Amino acid sequence: MKQRFGILIIGLLLIGCKSKTSTQNEIQEIQERQQEKVNHLKVFAKAYGYVKYFHPSDEASKIDWNSFAAYGANEILKSNNTNEVIATLNNLFKPIAPSVVFSNTKQDYDMSTITPNIVNDYKPTYWQHLGVSKDMNMQGEAYSSVRVNRYTEVDESNGFGNLSVSINAEKYKGKEIKYSGWIKLKEGSKGTGHLWMRIDKSDNTLGFFENMDANPIKSNEWKQYEIIGKIDDLASGIYFGSFIKGKGTMFLDDVRLHYKENNEWVEIPIKNNDFEAQTLGKRNEQSAWTGNSVGYSYTFSTTEIKEGKQSAVIAYEGKIKRVEGTALFDSHPKFGELIEREIGDGIFCQIPLNLYANNETTYPKSTSLNTLNKSISAMDDSGNNIFLYLGNVINTYNVFQHFYPYFNEVEVDWDKELTAALQRSFNDQTDYEHLVTLQKFTAPLKDGHIYVSGPNIKEYVPAINWEWIEGKLIITRVKDESLGIKVGDEVTKVNNQSSENYFKEVNSKISAGTKGWLNYRAQVASLSGEKDEKLVLEINGKNIVLNRDNKYDYGEIDIAIQENDYKLLDENIYYLNLSAIEMDTITALLPQLEKAKGIICDLRGYPNGNHAFISHLLREKDTSKAWMRIPKIIYPDQEKIVGFENSGWELQPKKPYLGNKKVVFIIDGSAISYAESYMSFIEGYHLATILGQPTAGTNGNINPFSLLGDFTISWTGMKVVKHDGSQLHGVGVLPDIYVSKSIEGVKSGKDEFLEKAIEVILE
Repeated sequence: MKQRFGILIIGLLLIGCKSKTSTQNEIQEIQERQQEKVNHLKVFAKAYGYVKYFHPSDEASKIDWNSFAAYGANEILKSNNTNEVIATLNNLFKPIAPSVVFSNTKQDYDMSTITPNIVNDYKPTYWQHLGVSKDMNMQGEAYSSVRVNRYTEVDESNGFGNLSVSINAEKYKGKEIKYSGWIKLKEGSKGTGHLWMRIDKSDNTLGFFENMDANPIKSNEWKQYEIIGKIDDLASGIYFGSFIKGKGTMFLDDVRLHYKENNEWVEIPIKNNDFEAQTLGKRNEQSAWTGNSVGYSYTFSTTEIKEGKQSAVIAYEGKIKRVEGTALFDSHPKFGELIEREIGDGIFCQIPLNLYANNETTYPKSTSLNTLNKSISAMDDSGNNIFLYLGNVINTYNVFQHFYPYFNEVEVDWDKELTAALQRSFNDQTDYEHLVTLQKFTAPLKDGHIYVSGPNIKEYVPAINWEWIEGKLIITRVKDESLGIKVGDEVTKVNNQSSENYFKEVNSKISAGTKGWLNYRAQVASLSGEKDEKLVLEINGKNIVLNRDNKYDYGEIDIAIQENDYKLLDENIYYLNLSAIEMDTITALLPQLEKAKGIICDLRGYPNGNHAFISHLLREKDTSKAWMRIPKIIYPDQEKIVGFENSGWELQPKKPYLGNKKVVFIIDGSAISYAESYMSFIEGYHLATILGQPTAGTNGNINPFSLLGDFTISWTGMKVVKHDGSQLHGVGVLPDIYVSKSIEGVKSGKDEFLEKAIEVILE
């Protein structure tokens, strides 16, 4: 199963290179053969999505669709012509969709194959999607997928089983800390193992955090793993433990904690660090190991041990609940409706959208599902696998093809992008290369919520920040004075190529609706690499070599203009940092805000749950009730969408009313999602002067899904428009007054956005 088609192609390129002519002919032949294979995979991809999301058979609900994508890609690549592809499709899908037909001609569908002799004993079943929740990671949130009149098994487990402990941080403030433990997974486990450590701070902010998501444990042999971090001076508690993510069983033993003193590691005693005592503490009991994740058991093993007589065991058991599929809305496909498409050159499909079902099964019933499931289970899906990569691309294609709500707003040839992603997958040799393929595949969708994560993410950065200002790449922060770099320096080359070309590659992997969000994301992505990987900058004609030795702290580049959540400026002007201030603090400030000359609200970032402040700017109640729209889908390829579930916030005015004074909101490209919901009220109801740069142009609840090999993709699952119904996606909330950073402003440490906001208040 570890064979690689990409390697085969490279090998063929090296054969028969006896003359220039023969080499060119050979290359052309190989290219044609690879394109033929890609075309076959595209046929499978279309059939896969149609059956997965729209064919309501019981058997189709009992398949692991992630693994089936990889298995099907493997099988389809064995086909050498159209007839073989058709035969393979029928062999693949008959066990899970016995009424589906693939053929080489258009033909009438035999309705008797889906009609039982006595229909009175049956009910119709069909798929309804409100957005999509099938095989998504956030079940029970904004989105739903229902197979009407059939029971669905819903796993209500937490998704990870965690065993943890905590100690007081007082003695170790400001010191380096190391947490280690021995871990192995049971053979056959699908999940991944993790150590984790978190430093909580007395100001309720998060200090150091690591959970090995970038480098999860997959080995079924005992190995020692460790996490090293820094304990903040404001640290209040050290929390650490281990968890298994997903399904499987994990063994944990010989856990140790050390802090560094005089360049030596000194051990911190941990109660029951070898798990020799057969007890676990109560929930949140400090200094005692606690395990309480729903759907997981916590026991001890006397056979799988690293040290002593026993080890701790975390095992997935699941918490399965059977849920009856009740209709989400009135519209549904009628009995006899089919997906009839030419899904490839001379390859036709007929897929029923509505089936009869009784208490036992859907009609007709398959007899070969167990055989297929055994074949899929025997497949190697552990990662670094060409068929896994192809399956992930096929799976990803279908999520967006059938449910991405912004194809009308975004100019993208999605089928063309599928072709390119499949072609790249043939050459992917590592998980990181596959990560890049998925990033480049989804980047043209221009969805700022798209994040592709996976194993071995490169997350270390050098001790600088930079940003494009006045068309030049400018250093905006230096965290190590010994580097010989100053704020305001221009970087003309990166790794011996122009800064523009370097960022061109970085930007090709980022999905962004607006230039502002693209630049914001690129600030970190352009600096990120492997630990201690070098980055060579040309500044003032000289090369400076930087070391990527700092693990990126999420949110580090987010702007916090003031150290405080709010500040009283000159002339009785109040500044509110909406990315930091809590609503309770704003409420306490209302008497002062009511007397203020003006209010500056900084939303260069993400609101801290304080959108109730909008009510104090409203003179009349909010009547905009349809700016969030979840599509109602019953047909594939987003054809004939039957409507939307509309909603809004329906805010009410509150006293004191603050809209009678000068209010300025500062925005830029880092304001996304919730921030744009916030700003859409300000823009839509003309509640303040808006100043800065356009927001990110991406709003709506995210809807992440997981792929084989521990890859995950988040994306936007609903359509959000402005309050007047106009387009928000890819546009953003636009400022009334545009302000840009200047190089001189950066050098002098000015906040030119805030300065302009004060000027507007004083006009």
